Amino acid sequence: MQSNIFSPQIVSLRINSPVKGFIFDLDGTLADTKLDFAKMCIDAGLPVGTKILEHCASLNDTGQVEQILSVVEQHELDGANQASWILDAEIVLNKFKQANIPMAIVTRNMREAALMTIERLGIPIDLVITRDECLPKPDPDGLLMVSKQWNILPNELVYVGDYQFDLVAAKQAQMMACLIANQTNQHLFEMADKVITTFDELNELL
Repeated sequence: MQSNIFSPQIVSLRINSPVKGFIFDLDGTLADTKLDFAKMCIDAGLPVGTKILEHCASLNDTGQVEQILSVVEQHELDGANQASWILDAEIVLNKFKQANIPMAIVTRNMREAALMTIERLGIPIDLVITRDECLPKPDPDGLLMVSKQWNILPNELVYVGDYQFDLVAAKQAQMMACLIANQTNQHLFEMADKVITTFDELNELL
């Protein structure tokens, strides 16, 4: 991700209380795993652009579901093995860790791949919720699980992501929907409560 390319407009913030914690997406937000979703669809025998997890949920053929998910899982594991930090994320997360600011990860990834990415990069977050523990985003299930575990109201939390599912999940959970801008998501700026171009801007919410 390149910084200082975009000049996003910050739209109205729905959060009514001081920010008490941050929840993050993983791929494309904290880590660049170079996942190629078009190739993932092709390898799974699906049209490019298919929402694969949602498609699998609609199928009655368990064998077909297992075959598709095996492709997804291999892509996720390959991505985890080549993961690198998104610009500035490591510095900001370590500052938040030192300041004892609650942090969690909620991802559509399977748990094994998520933990591999976290271990490879040394991401300083212990609370990790994946599609193995909750309904996948855009369902707010995982975000609300974090809110309940922390005993912090949803409107005191920020969810940071890079994709439409992240924004929808945050809004359904009544959390601030924060979008980390990249070269492909400018069309989502108006959906977000806050748009950031670098992780340093998260400090403004504190």
